[in-house]
Amino acid sequence: MSEINQPAQPGEGALPTPSLPDINTPAQPGEGPVTLPTPDLPDQTPAQPGEGPVILPTPSLPSQPITIRRCPAGYRQGVVRNNQSFTDLLIEYDVSFNAMRAANPLLPTTRLSPGTVFCAPPVGTRKPCRSGSSYILAANETLDSLAASWGIAPATLLRANPNLAPRDFVGGRVICLP
Repeated sequence: MSEINQPAQPGEGALPTPSLPDINTPAQPGEGPVTLPTPDLPDQTPAQPGEGPVILPTPSLPSQPITIRRCPAGYRQGVVRNNQSFTDLLIEYDVSFNAMRAANPLLPTTRLSPGTVFCAPPVGTRKPCRSGSSYILAANETLDSLAASWGIAPATLLRANPNLAPRDFVGGRVICLP
């Protein structure tokens, strides 16, 4: 059998085992095993108490000036309640989106904060039409019949009612006149 894969046997031909340092003995300053100096340990004198920490003033949040908002004559001051949306304000005060935005340009339309003060425009400022003229379609009226009876082009009526499609001109619908 070959000697290559055989375990080493003690005796002749075996390599000497190197001696290892005792791991239970603490290191001593001086020359190390490879002639590298071992660093000296720092002086073991205890730290002396000195001045304690400087007492700093507790930081505070900058004070926000309390602004008392005055609403224009005829407007009502309101305060946003918990879970109240911009749409809730429009319904409660019976005003249009544009009128509320014009009166409160900094009031967010999403995620209102409770306690936010706003000015509600007067009731009746809810005008769906820019021109101020509106018309209620009769039961049998359509876009084409209305345009013919008023002597205007259907496209002119559609421009005055940008949110309506031609098929939306049905009886009972309030439309804007140009």
